[in-house]
Amino acid sequence: MHRRYTFFIVLLLLSHSLHGQVISFKDTVDSYNVARLKINKTGMKVLGAWGIANIAEGGIGYFAARQDEWKYFHGMNALWGVVNTGISAFSLAGTRREMTQKLSYQQAYGRYRSNRKIYLINSGLDLVYIGAGIGLVKYSENTKNNPALFSGFGKSVVIQGAILLIFDNVMNTAHGRYSALWFRIMNEIRVSNTGIGVIHSF
Repeated sequence: MHRRYTFFIVLLLLSHSLHGQVISFKDTVDSYNVARLKINKTGMKVLGAWGIANIAEGGIGYFAARQDEWKYFHGMNALWGVVNTGISAFSLAGTRREMTQKLSYQQAYGRYRSNRKIYLINSGLDLVYIGAGIGLVKYSENTKNNPALFSGFGKSVVIQGAILLIFDNVMNTAHGRYSALWFRIMNEIRVSNTGIGVIHSF
């Protein structure tokens, strides 16, 4: 009889533990946030390298080019390089500051969503750049007012916009890999009288 009673108690305990398990979500949220910061850090390093390459290539190409169109083309590439390098340096500094901060789960999730919105908005702007570059090239074909400038600038803007479009979509996709994970853990958060935790059903 005693054995049956003990066996019954064990079954009840196992049934309860399998039905719902309270898990601390702090480490999980922190790991997702660290992943977000690592993606941003890697991306900004790539953007910075691309910017530096454009500054170098643009500067050399500008002085080496014999045609005005290509002088303008390389000059615009160098300007884009300066802008991209500046954005990269500013963003890397911000990422390093974030790595030292202790965020709540709401703040961490909010910054994750903000990052994805930024890259989506940037993708839209990239399409505008490409369209504007194509427009400049077309305009150069119908104007006698320094067509080399419009053609050179236009071709540069098209290339830079296309590269940035690829970059922003890759960054958004990299962050998007964590979308389902964030959604799941944010929907499993429960508040009890002993604190906040995650209830995960099997």
